[in-house]
Amino acid sequence: MSKVFVSAEEAEKLLPRRRKIHTFIRIFGWQGDNVDRDALLKVFQSAKAVEVSQDAACFDHYLAVKIDGMVTYIETNLKALAKFGLLPPGGKAA
Repeated sequence: MSKVFVSAEEAEKLLPRRRKIHTFIRIFGWQGDNVDRDALLKVFQSAKAVEVSQDAACFDHYLAVKIDGMVTYIETNLKALAKFGLLPPGGKAA
């Protein structure tokens, strides 16, 4: 399967509309934390492109971007993902 990337502006539209957004990294298992939305937007801008990944899709974290050298999976608004046509077949649009 080929990788799908979105721009920083598109990634912003795929975030839940909250101040704190849940994220995961994988180090010997999943570790999660809440990150300030503005901090994520800055990361998106510096990354230029954000991957739409299946790696943490089971947690509804489709966006993936490197933060401090680690791939970080970011909570995603499933309705927005479906609206953009990026929700994979069989994915649930909450």
